[in-house]
Amino acid sequence: MTDQTSLDYAFLQHIGVSVDGEAALHSWYLPLLAGKKRVIDLGCGMGGFVALLRSAGIDALGVDSDPDCIAEARRHGLPVIEADVIRYLREAQPESCDAIVAAHLVEHLPYAIVLEMVELAHRALTPGGRLLMITPNPRALVSHLELYPMHFGHVAMYHPTLLAFFMHHAGFAATQTGENPATAAERVAAAAPVSELRRLAQSAAALGGPTPLQDALPKPPGLLRGLLWQAKLRLARWLVQPYFDFALAEVRRSGQTLSDAIQLVDRPFESYVAGDKA
Repeated sequence: MTDQTSLDYAFLQHIGVSVDGEAALHSWYLPLLAGKKRVIDLGCGMGGFVALLRSAGIDALGVDSDPDCIAEARRHGLPVIEADVIRYLREAQPESCDAIVAAHLVEHLPYAIVLEMVELAHRALTPGGRLLMITPNPRALVSHLELYPMHFGHVAMYHPTLLAFFMHHAGFAATQTGENPATAAERVAAAAPVSELRRLAQSAAALGGPTPLQDALPKPPGLLRGLLWQAKLRLARWLVQPYFDFALAEVRRSGQTLSDAIQLVDRPFESYVAGDKA
């Protein structure tokens, strides 16, 4: 049987994820961690978020159970610990860090473990500390069509409202939710079906005006054939053109409706919830 201890690292390598790429993708979250001095990154993977935080002058530590991910992070000189994240939190000292980050972790866990993780994070945070959870956006079409089902380890998609409820249940005083615009579909999954749907809808909505019938029925040479052409053209304008114009208008309307509908679900791939300890 294949050894699966580093399967996550192998998959990340397969799809081209890198430490630098992770850091660039998550730089949008830095303002949410402003003023935090010690941050723990749970499920840190290869350490991209840890590298980002440390480049911003924040004392960050990563925790992950995949040994090859840990080895890759250490090759980049990043401080990381190889451990199960729940066991790490159980053993963490109360009020020992200012912020905890869990990026693309909870979707790998059943809800009972996620709730325990939130409760343990609350215990580990100092007063005023922040828990930031980042997860596939359930409102985004690209999550459902492409990126969520792509990973073998996903077990549940968590709505931000549910994660915010877990935080309140665990004692967090205030929460905020949102989406990471840096994870738009065209950036994180350019070949995803949603991108092609968007292009098709925009093309249909942008169709020009009716095609002149004389372009579809070019005038033939010769006097007799020209007279017959004039008669055909008048008949076509009377019988065909109204239906052609109507059909074209319907195509444009359908294209605009489809474009509007896609816009509602063409959302960034990542959503987040941030909760503050009282």
